[in-house]
Amino acid sequence: MPIGPFEAEILRTVAANRNPESFIGGAMVLNQGPDSPRTSEDIDVFHDSEDTLQQSVQMDEQTLRAHGFDVVILLNRPSFYRARVSRRQDSTKIEWVHDSAFRFFPTEADALMGYRLNLWDAATNKVLAGVGRGVVRDYVDLIHLHQTRLSLGALIWAAAAKDPGLSPDFMRSEMMRTHHYDQQTYESLKWSHPVDPIALKKIWLAAMREAWDLFDLLLDRDAPYGCFFLDEQGEPQTPTRETLTALRPHYGSLRGCWPRIVEE
Repeated sequence: MPIGPFEAEILRTVAANRNPESFIGGAMVLNQGPDSPRTSEDIDVFHDSEDTLQQSVQMDEQTLRAHGFDVVILLNRPSFYRARVSRRQDSTKIEWVHDSAFRFFPTEADALMGYRLNLWDAATNKVLAGVGRGVVRDYVDLIHLHQTRLSLGALIWAAAAKDPGLSPDFMRSEMMRTHHYDQQTYESLKWSHPVDPIALKKIWLAAMREAWDLFDLLLDRDAPYGCFFLDEQGEPQTPTRETLTALRPHYGSLRGCWPRIVEE
């Protein structure tokens, strides 16, 4: 089960403390479905300001203790807290972080989590993580997104908006350079089903080639980077030569916005 029963219990316990400025993010958003390849090993709570973060830590700690959980603060900084939450034989980590309020879409109410980051913003954040660090969990999550949600090339193209110092070509090159893992590293993850490292590598290399072809297409058509391309239903799509002109670019903004369909 991608979200373990203990993590799910914690999420339900503090769900009432979540709001549009204090919400669940990270891999927990990406690995909710029954087809997710791995179980997330911690809970990330994102905040638009440090003041909101401080309030959130206090509320969550009080709520968890009131419900019988043990909470030990492991790290305490103005923009980042980490705690170990346990009860009997079960334990997990919670991290409260201050993150940029620049998003493609608004945060969303969620029955289990209270409020969570929109999946597409979680996906582009995962791309940035995949560029900035070489860890196997990012590699696995990105392959899963490519197979089930949207091509990795289209996600890279959009994610470039979240860091002005990055271009899609540079991001692709860094991801090709850093993501190489041995068998022992694969065994360090909590898998929801068996995986084949050779098959994953083939998918990864094909996704990188497709990204290169997509970038050539978009640059050839003078398409701006840092955006998703939405269809008539407002869903992100991977552009092709045939569909590019019919898709609408959608850009990020402060706290994100939903696309608006205008009838002409």
